[in-house]
Amino acid sequence: MTGAFRLASPWWLLVLLCVALLAWWRGRRGRAAALTFSSNALLGAAARAVRRQPGRWLSALRLAALVLVVLALARPQREKAEMREDARGINIMLALDFSGSMQSRDFFLDGRHVARSAGLSLLSAEFIRSRPNDRIGLVTFDHDAYLACPLTLDHGWLLEQLAHETNGHGTEIGAGLIVAAEHLQRYTNETRVIVLMTDAENLSGGPDPETVAESLRLLGIRVHCVQILSPGAGNPWNDLSDLLTHTAARTGGGFFRVRSGADLRAVYAQIDKLEKQKLSDRRQRAWRELFPWLALPAFLLLLVEQTLAHTRWRRLP
Repeated sequence: MTGAFRLASPWWLLVLLCVALLAWWRGRRGRAAALTFSSNALLGAAARAVRRQPGRWLSALRLAALVLVVLALARPQREKAEMREDARGINIMLALDFSGSMQSRDFFLDGRHVARSAGLSLLSAEFIRSRPNDRIGLVTFDHDAYLACPLTLDHGWLLEQLAHETNGHGTEIGAGLIVAAEHLQRYTNETRVIVLMTDAENLSGGPDPETVAESLRLLGIRVHCVQILSPGAGNPWNDLSDLLTHTAARTGGGFFRVRSGADLRAVYAQIDKLEKQKLSDRRQRAWRELFPWLALPAFLLLLVEQTLAHTRWRRLP
């Protein structure tokens, strides 16, 4: 596909006017005489017998070479690609609850009841596949937090790690946030997000999530909190929704409650819209220099002109 064309130094084209004036002046003045006679009457017949004029060909070669040199100095360029500048990607850490209570088979997904953690894994995999251009990592937590997969663009490997996760005991939300944030810190010039998912029925200890959230706010890391509840049941007696709401709000994120697979898909779709990839509008173009295609022929023309001028078409004396 042909790209755009431009001259990087177009003012050199003004020199072509000088070349045109030079050619006109030389043509009007005529060729300089090799010998001067008091009268050229005796040479008239010989002049009429000349079938070619090497001097004109040599002048034409020099002028053509000069024109090519001027065009080369004007730096003709062709666009070879358009490049995005200062791309800012999205870095997402999924912090998923694999505590004992997440084994409850009360999560309604696609017409059947499955364990909460199984439904969470399946829909998290859908979310990962929907964002192929983002770095995504995985932290799982129960009584402690573990880095299951660092931030990566190799989503196939990430999905394998997610599929191998098993349930433990306890729920330490604060520890999960800390481990996720630790692996986001290096991307200081890019958007950093934690998506925390838990049934949040109780905390078994660990750092206070609200205190951790304040640190994340200072780091510029946004947290979206999703609470998974049993369908048709009221809030658990030790409901932590207020804690999750404050944690999300403090970092600029959102709080969501889900009771089924349809709810969780809707939440993931909403998060997907909130965290669209931020890309700078500034673009830069890459250009291919074409001057060698003009400079080389100019050099060859001068070489031919000088060779002919000093050999076959040499002037004497």
